[in-house]
Amino acid sequence: MNKYGTRFKDRLLEKQYLIHKVQVIQFPILAYLTIGGIILLLANTIAYLINVNYTNALITGSVMTYLLFQYMILRKYESLKLNYCNLALMMTNFASLVFEIIIYPSYDYYDGYLLGSNQMLVHTILMFACNLELGIFSNIVLTIVRVVIVVEGSDTLSAQQYFYSIIVTLSFMVIQYQIEKQYRQSFLLQFKDNSWEILVPLLLKKPFFIFTFNKDTNMYETIMSSQKEFFKSEKPLSTFLFKSRVKQQTLEQYLMKKTITNENKKQSSCLFNNQMDVEYQMKKLQVSIVCCKFEQLIYAITIDSEDPLINQTNIKLNQALQNCRNILNTQILQINKVLGVYLQDTFSPLLRDLRISLYEVYYKQLSNQKLQLVKMKKLLLKCSKIFETPTTKIKIDCCEQIRFVTIKPTLILFLFEIFKLVEKNQQVQICINQKNTTTMFIYGLRQMPKTVQFKECQQTLIDSTHFETQYFSFEFQKSPSSHFYFENQDKYQQLD
Repeated sequence: MNKYGTRFKDRLLEKQYLIHKVQVIQFPILAYLTIGGIILLLANTIAYLINVNYTNALITGSVMTYLLFQYMILRKYESLKLNYCNLALMMTNFASLVFEIIIYPSYDYYDGYLLGSNQMLVHTILMFACNLELGIFSNIVLTIVRVVIVVEGSDTLSAQQYFYSIIVTLSFMVIQYQIEKQYRQSFLLQFKDNSWEILVPLLLKKPFFIFTFNKDTNMYETIMSSQKEFFKSEKPLSTFLFKSRVKQQTLEQYLMKKTITNENKKQSSCLFNNQMDVEYQMKKLQVSIVCCKFEQLIYAITIDSEDPLINQTNIKLNQALQNCRNILNTQILQINKVLGVYLQDTFSPLLRDLRISLYEVYYKQLSNQKLQLVKMKKLLLKCSKIFETPTTKIKIDCCEQIRFVTIKPTLILFLFEIFKLVEKNQQVQICINQKNTTTMFIYGLRQMPKTVQFKECQQTLIDSTHFETQYFSFEFQKSPSSHFYFENQDKYQQLD
């Protein structure tokens, strides 16, 4: 918040606070006082009409109509309610002055005393409900009106009363400021608490529970949790507490005994903070357990690690899969090298298609999350050489200096899908232009690929696509749409 004011420095937070105050405090108070005021004003209006006091009847009737009209408009239109409810509270406060302005000659001292006390309560409620600026303004205006009414109705008013009115008004302003400040701090604390409830599960990658024990329902209640699928249960907290075992007892029994033992001994808010091994579904888990007392007992359980045997098995499995993948990729490259040498002497459409399919399998095996610096002309020449036949020719128009950072395996698969559409006796030209961005122009193709693989590559690599009568153009993204880390050195095997 600002140092000398109560407004939040963050405009969005200030807007959220004002909306919250309208919905929780201001409009409900306006509704209650409007309904109550209409009932009182209607009764007074009828009484004035019976007593043939048409002037007062007109005043109370007008105020009653205004309050009803104001309430109905704000209730119907949400935008007006959010923007003008604060102003409506102040106007309602001023409208309630009708009970002070109208003279009640039949009232004795005690009637007037009770009326004044009730009227001050109404003013106080409305001033506290308003935002600070309008609340202070209302306080000043109401004080001036009361002094003017007394001066006009009384022959003698001591200087002490003036001084007393000023002191009380200033003191009330201080109280208004403090209450508004405390309420805003409470809202800010709640906002931060809600933000942490969102952030904590994102920050902690390990499965965890934060929960409490409700003595009224005799049940455990989850406050926050993450990765509940780890526990494979519809009620993961209860399942974990009652099916996990610590030595010869359940985890729930252990928590209760530990809590009872430490609750009366420790003076700090943290009753215990332990790490231990528990058995859960034939697995040994290492967990951290914390218990704190803030008016009620709050527990936090974090799964630090799983059974080491299971972790080792998963590591060995991943290593075996990677070895198989490496062997497969090595065999594919060797086969393609032999096919490339054979196709240079004797062209075979069947072997060419086999070579293309093997390349696709190879590049699909590679990680699509590594950025590499690609020399575009060199890559296009190697790809076009794979697809060329004695009756087709793919012309490449690209400067040697053109290079850009991208996901190389995805780019190769993208080019493969385009080259597959080159038909017999068809002349295709590919031009690369690099100014602010890298753009590829394709001349001679009748249509673009419609395969799922092409669309996925296009979504990852391409920023914009243009279809013209004579050509297609693709503008590459400066940062491909994938989670990656930059790798400047080319670790992939080059096309042969």
